[in-house]
This record gives sequence, structure tokens and C-alpha cells, in this order.
Amino acid sequence: MKKTLISIWLLLFSFYPNKAFAQQTNIEVTIHSRVDTTKREIREVAMLWISYLNSKPDSLYDNPYWNNAEKLKFKRFDFSMAYLYQFSSEQLLGYYKPTVLSIEKEGDNYGIRTIFSADDIQGEYRKSNPWCITKLYAVKENGDWKLKNALPVITENWNKKTLRKITFIYPQNHKFNEHIATKASLFCDEISEEFKFREWKPFDFYITDSGDELGKLLNFDFFFAGYTTGIGMNDNRILLSGLGSEYYPHEFIHLIVPKQDRHWMIEEGFATWKGGQGGKTFEESAKLFANELDKNDTITFSDILNKKWGWQYAAFYTSGAIFCKAAFDKGGIILVKNLLDISPDDEKLIEDICKLFAIEKAEIDDFWRKEVLRFKTK
Repeated sequence: MKKTLISIWLLLFSFYPNKAFAQQTNIEVTIHSRVDTTKREIREVAMLWISYLNSKPDSLYDNPYWNNAEKLKFKRFDFSMAYLYQFSSEQLLGYYKPTVLSIEKEGDNYGIRTIFSADDIQGEYRKSNPWCITKLYAVKENGDWKLKNALPVITENWNKKTLRKITFIYPQNHKFNEHIATKASLFCDEISEEFKFREWKPFDFYITDSGDELGKLLNFDFFFAGYTTGIGMNDNRILLSGLGSEYYPHEFIHLIVPKQDRHWMIEEGFATWKGGQGGKTFEESAKLFANELDKNDTITFSDILNKKWGWQYAAFYTSGAIFCKAAFDKGGIILVKNLLDISPDDEKLIEDICKLFAIEKAEIDDFWRKEVLRFKTK
């Protein structure tokens, strides 16, 4: 079937002549022939979605196209925002152009499925095409269609079980393991008590069986940018897991360590040190990383910090974890908490690490390499 290119401005002024549109950028949107815009409700939902894509959807403000309940509850109300817009929405949507594949009635809602793909993409970049396929919903609010996250729609009939401060939310076919769930709650308490963090707040833990199933809760029908099996949304007190288990220590860390603007290497490093990463314990990750680093004497700390080398060995996360371990060995909990106070600036990270470990800035590469290589296979 042929695709139909819809003129944004023609649609806007034909169907909503008196509507005030927020921060429009004239994003080109294609409506697939499967979408029957001769039907009034489908046309209205299509225009809602097109208007949203033209309203700087990567920006945090009172966007008029999103439902009020989620805007009031969540600061970053569009759950796909952080993963879809790896660079500005105007740039991304100008390159990976959106095509609306379907708008289908689901109960009282409409599901909107959209592919974001590029034309004439060459070389290695072809492997990133399409960027993603999203699916979120349109719902009626005070007589008008508004956008809504997929998570509450998908999980409406899921089971819930609360153990102490964690509410586990899982599909009907998942067999809940109370023993592992109890272990999860105890782990959170133990870390909080060990490092004398302030009391952690309750959170909802959504369990799915894969990264793709997790992605659906974030409005992705095909999940690429930011694909993961675990996401801790500290502000929203939500944890999403694609491991099919009640236990996810790495992501628990992100929900119990007091939230502040800290360097991401230390944030992820602490979670890796105490909670493992990618199905490996900290020790396993550190050994793998150390053995690979030992084969290459040209790699610098800057290469890791700028993610130019070692992504397949979780070098960025594991370097942060090794700094946490080194800080604990040198100065216990106090020095680790000093690391956790480092602000999200690379120069400040290097400066503070040098200060905490009493080394000169010129020694950072040698110090980092020495600490990593402590974990290599004997």
C-alpha cells in the first residue's frame, strides 16, 4: 500500500482552525494509507499526535497535548522522552522522520503506532535504522483527546503484591516468588543501613520478561535507543525490569541512594559495585575488564570517560565501581560518600578523585590502570 504524506499546516488549519499550538516546529509527518483519516475520531487522534510532535516534545513544560493526570504526577511525563530524544527533537525528527503506521481503537482508547526512520542512510548508520517504533495512547479528557503513556494501559489488569515498601506489579502469567521478593526488600534495607542513607521511599516494581517487553511500558513497540533490561526512575519511584525476576540489585541501588546531581560514572559505578551489572557480579565484571585492559597499554582513563573504548566490557560502569571499591578500602564509608558527592562534570570528577586519593592530576591514568589491574586473573 502507498504512504500518504500529510501537509502539517493544511491539516492543522483545516481541522483545528482556532487551536493555539505550542512551540511548533513544522515536523514532517507521514500518515500510512492504513490509517483511515476519513473517520472523525481517527483524524482527531492523528492531529493530536502530529501536534505533539510539533510542540518540542523533548522539552519539559505544561504541554497541552498530554493528559493532566500524568503531567501532575510525573515531571517527565512522557516515559519515552529520555530514550527517544538522544539529541534535540527538531534534529531527530528531521532525520528519523515519523510515519504513523496505525491508529486503532482499544476499548475507550486509541493506540498510536509510529515508526521513526531515515531516508538514504549509509554505512554503519544503516544499522540504527529505524530508530524506533513507538506505541502510546490517546484518551478522552474533558471531551478532548489527550496523549497517555502505555504503562497504565498495558498493566491495568496485572497482579500486585506489596512487601514492606516495594509493590511488585507483574502480568498474569508470572509466578510470583515471595522468597526472592523478600530478599529484594532486605537488600534495599541493608544497603541503606550500611551507608547510612536517609530512609528510602516506597516504589513500584514492574516485572517483564525481556527488554522488548520492558520497552512497551515506555511506549516502544520496537526499542533501540536506550535499550535495556532495567530502568530505575527515581523521581517517579518506579522500577522497570526485563529480567522476569523480583530481584534486580543494580536498579534497586538507583532507587535507594539519595538522588542528587552526581557524576554518572559514580552513580553507575556504585550501583555496579554493590549490585552487579549485566548479569555479572562486580568481581566478574572487574576481572573481565582488567584482563582486556591488560592487553592494551595505550588506553587512557579519558578513553573510558568519553566511552571511546571498552563498552563491551562495561568499562565505564566498572571503572566507577573500582573507584568506589578503592575509596572504601582507603577510607571506608565516608570516602565512598565523598565520591557520591562528585558533581556531573568530567573535570571535576578527575579533580576530586585526585584529591580523595592524594594523587596529582598527571597521575590519574597510572592510578586508574593500577586499580583496575588489581582484578586481573592471577
